Amino acid sequence: MGEQRYEYRVEPMSVAPDELRNERYEFDDTLNEVASDGWVLESTLRVDSSTFLFVFARPVES
Repeated sequence: MGEQRYEYRVEPMSVAPDELRNERYEFDDTLNEVASDGWVLESTLRVDSSTFLFVFARPVES
């Protein structure tokens, strides 16, 4: 068997700090949508006070 290979996807998300409670649902919707396609959240990167990058990965079928 060969080494497992992965593909990656990056989803930017922006949220105003005073709207975080309402924006939670947008985060949930994005996470659930990509998970239904087989993506797994690998990491979350904070770009600035209101912007995040979600990094997803999934195995590549050979």
